[in-house]
Amino acid sequence: MIYLLFVAAIVALVVLYKFLPTRKMFIVICASIVVFGVSAFMHNQKVQQEKISQAQLEKLQAQQKIFGDWYAAYQRDIDSLDRNWQTYHNIIDGLAKMDAESFNAEAVYQRLKELERESIDEQIKIYGLTAPQTLDEENRALVDEIIRKTKDYIDAQTRTISLSATAANPASYTTPVELESLKLKLHDIMIRESPEGLFTAQEVSAIRTALAD
Repeated sequence: MIYLLFVAAIVALVVLYKFLPTRKMFIVICASIVVFGVSAFMHNQKVQQEKISQAQLEKLQAQQKIFGDWYAAYQRDIDSLDRNWQTYHNIIDGLAKMDAESFNAEAVYQRLKELERESIDEQIKIYGLTAPQTLDEENRALVDEIIRKTKDYIDAQTRTISLSATAANPASYTTPVELESLKLKLHDIMIRESPEGLFTAQEVSAIRTALAD
């Protein structure tokens, strides 16, 4: 279309050059046509850029929502993991402060066993996490890394709780459970097996930077 208009303009200029009475008038008309053409071209370019910018903005906003929805659900899972871990520490700390008179080995075991079941439930949820397929490839890879780290964390957390529950099981003892012995065993398990921490700030920050307006 542009080429046809260009050819038509050339033909028109040739005709005008032939029939206009003065060259000055021809030059004025040529200049007017050039100015009009340049203005029309620049306006068209601006319109195209605005269309592209709007499309890019809409895509960015869609990506922001996709990640935002996923991350909100992920945070709820992490809150559950944190509650379980806080409960575990409360049990261990409570045992450390307990005296022989108030010590009930079966009660301690049952609390740890219940917590183990809850931790396994959360572990299953975490292993069911997937990166949103509609997220762009680079950010999806970052989400995959967040999930990998979270799986490692919940594995260590569940293992720690499970080992503690096993150690506290009165049925595994041939003699009554001694308070001080159990304190040492559970403290040792907590120190040796506890996860180092869940550090995903770098990945989350990279995604948010990539999706910034």
